[in-house]
Amino acid sequence: MNVNLMFRDRDFKLGVVTLFGKEILSADLELPRIIDTMAGRDDVIKKACETALFTPLTDMAELQYRQAIIADARRNPEAIRALYGIVVDTLSHQTHEFRAFASDAMGKSAAVSMYRSALAFLNSFIGSLMALRQVADKNLNGFESEGMRNLLTMFQREMDDKYFKQVRVSLTELDDAEGETLISAKLGHYLQGVDYVMRKLERGDKRSWRLTSGYEIPEKQIHLLDDLRNRTNRAINGVSNTLSQAAKNLQGFFTSLREELAFYIGCLNIEDALRELGMPMCVPKMNPMDSKKREWRDQYDVSLALTRRTKVVPGVFSDPGAKLYLITGANQGGKTTFLRGIGQAQLMAQCGMVVGAESCEMPLRRGLFTHFRREEDSRMKSGKLDEELTRLARALDFVGPGTTVMFNESFASTNEREGSEILRQITDAFVENGVEVFSVTHLFAYADVYKDDPETRFLRAERLPSGERTFKIVPGEPLRTAFGEDLYNKIFAEKA
Repeated sequence: MNVNLMFRDRDFKLGVVTLFGKEILSADLELPRIIDTMAGRDDVIKKACETALFTPLTDMAELQYRQAIIADARRNPEAIRALYGIVVDTLSHQTHEFRAFASDAMGKSAAVSMYRSALAFLNSFIGSLMALRQVADKNLNGFESEGMRNLLTMFQREMDDKYFKQVRVSLTELDDAEGETLISAKLGHYLQGVDYVMRKLERGDKRSWRLTSGYEIPEKQIHLLDDLRNRTNRAINGVSNTLSQAAKNLQGFFTSLREELAFYIGCLNIEDALRELGMPMCVPKMNPMDSKKREWRDQYDVSLALTRRTKVVPGVFSDPGAKLYLITGANQGGKTTFLRGIGQAQLMAQCGMVVGAESCEMPLRRGLFTHFRREEDSRMKSGKLDEELTRLARALDFVGPGTTVMFNESFASTNEREGSEILRQITDAFVENGVEVFSVTHLFAYADVYKDDPETRFLRAERLPSGERTFKIVPGEPLRTAFGEDLYNKIFAEKA
């Protein structure tokens, strides 16, 4: 049985991500707060959400498949949480049985012991399988997505009443055989026993068996006991292997189901958190990778909202297509927060989640890369500029057409002329090769180069004549000043 909730035709592998620079992206975009909110205190949800965020979908059909399942989860949260609860409870209660079974399956115990462990393991799952079927029976009509309907229909088809009746009968028969095992064999060369087979005990067999003559092995003849055990192991080995494989498959199915449902529980959790804060959220409209159209209304930094319970600063932007976005303006005016919001929205959208905005439209991207200014580090073995160049160089093998790069105060550690020239050359190389660039900068000489470029859009942190920051990012060409004197006056006025 395949789960296929994350992908239509393949498994979801926890911890396997495709984006380069997971740690850098996580730090620059402040993703841990988002992931922690999705996870609560569940490590599996945390790992599933991390894997999904850092494995963006680049195929529109795959994205729509997952978005439809998330929409189903939003309409049927109780059913999704019920399925997840059944799987979590089952796996947590089977820890002892699974350890015993896994130990036996690795060859550390005889076939009889592995037989008993696998049998106990399978018996413990019957109630859970029935509970999954009951959720499907009760809720199937409320689901519309291909993925969820396939899963719930599979529960009904593969685990109907006839199936459970047959499984219980088979397990009972195997349980009864545990104490008294009927085996058969043939005589081979030199009167050696061959083709040992475990036989099914019919209801009347035990009675007739006990009436036949038997032989009781004396306690002192231990070698005969060992010989009998060996013959029994040889007979039971085939059944033991079959039970073992069934147990492994069942364990694998429940584990996969937990890992894939975990992501959807995480989506429900963050939507609940944002709804409680009164923050807007939307399912973004996604355009093909060759599109450059971007549009948003009231987009915000989700991590900041979750941390500070900050209200959204209204902002509207719409553009049919640009290759370069230059964001300038007053210090502490919200530029970095704006850039983080754009990056978060890109990753969240491409794993199927809602984004933090009233409405949003964006293109698919093959990759997202960030290059944010770092604070001085006494452990650095080279200069700040060298560190920035080295960090960028590591990503160059992965940056290409259909990707987005985000600069935040990059190369400001050197003088304006040198920093501007370095950043200009890098920006030109990226843009000419089909890379979308967002750049927050105070380097006026760098920004001024693009003032007449038709494929560059200028955005600026709004500052009122009084010096007040509104934290809105609005269209506006770069100014020669970042109004650092506003901060100076504010600091010293407060101390006066």
